[in-house]
Amino acid sequence: MKQMPSDVGGGSVVLIVEPLHQGHHLYWLRLLTEECRRKGGRVTILTTSTAAESAEWRTHLDLKNLEVVLLPLSEFTLPDIAKVAADLEASVTVIPHADPHLLSVVRRGWAGPGNLKVLFMNAYGQRVPPFSWARPAKTVAKRVLIWAAGLQPGVVAYAVRSPLVHPRASLRWVADPVTIECSSQQIYATRNILEAGGSDYWVGVFGAITPRKNLPLIVESILDQPEIGLLIAGRIEQQVSLIATPLLKKFTANGGKLIHLPGPLSNVDFDSAIGAVDCVVVAQSFEGTSGVVIKSAALGRRLVLAGAESLRADATSLGDQATWSPLNVDALRQAIERARHAPEPSGSVELSASEFLRALI
Repeated sequence: MKQMPSDVGGGSVVLIVEPLHQGHHLYWLRLLTEECRRKGGRVTILTTSTAAESAEWRTHLDLKNLEVVLLPLSEFTLPDIAKVAADLEASVTVIPHADPHLLSVVRRGWAGPGNLKVLFMNAYGQRVPPFSWARPAKTVAKRVLIWAAGLQPGVVAYAVRSPLVHPRASLRWVADPVTIECSSQQIYATRNILEAGGSDYWVGVFGAITPRKNLPLIVESILDQPEIGLLIAGRIEQQVSLIATPLLKKFTANGGKLIHLPGPLSNVDFDSAIGAVDCVVVAQSFEGTSGVVIKSAALGRRLVLAGAESLRADATSLGDQATWSPLNVDALRQAIERARHAPEPSGSVELSASEFLRALI
């Protein structure tokens, strides 16, 4: 599909809307603000006080020359956003995680100044067990709504895809803008730390550990493999910790080695940790792109993927570098065991944020 021209130039006002600070939200926000500055635009971020005061915000964003407008999370409706954009006389308003606003965009359109650029995350649709037909039906419905949103005057709608796959649906697809920010020397230094932890083979689980990341299931799958070391890099949500902590204690009592880097981690430290492990495990109960999978593939790591059909598609694309399994303990245990005895992966993928930045900025 034809690429839209840039709305950002010298002196233009860009409003970027991001009320949250978990996961890769702030990574995308950083890329967008840096690109706006490079093009000479004036950036204003619309966010919440919770996000602006978070440790993640301080870790990932360079606040110099950034204007910040705060709203309560309850007021992040599309009309609220349009009012802020009008007050600023924004040339373009960008909502990088626009899924909560999809129906509103379709019904209301855009009442603010300039263009509204919206990016939707879960165009694969979501699993709805136990009906095998429900997920494809929701996928079609979601894509139709995204297509309809893009027909509204002043609205440019995109759907994010994994850089590893190329969906055929006639949407404006944009590759997840994953980049690597560590050096081989930094990976080597992190690997030395792992090996000093007492294991020669390390499995890694990365990112914000929510219930949908299935950490307890991953730990259960390696309870009887004490020769494996487990690296967890990311904040574990409390409800996950309540279930996972007894299992982690059992794992270490059986002789397993555990290192937890709670973060927030810098991009360099996060990427170095991914590059230092032998195998990355991603077990998702939801459909959508995974920056961890893409980073791991680019760094040449072996991957065990489980659960989401979107992860199965990534595994197919990666060939012998990745294995997909159903989301249960026995299948995951077998997949990790096979990965542990497999040779080093033969390839890696190249990454770029250019498509994402051209689309939204």
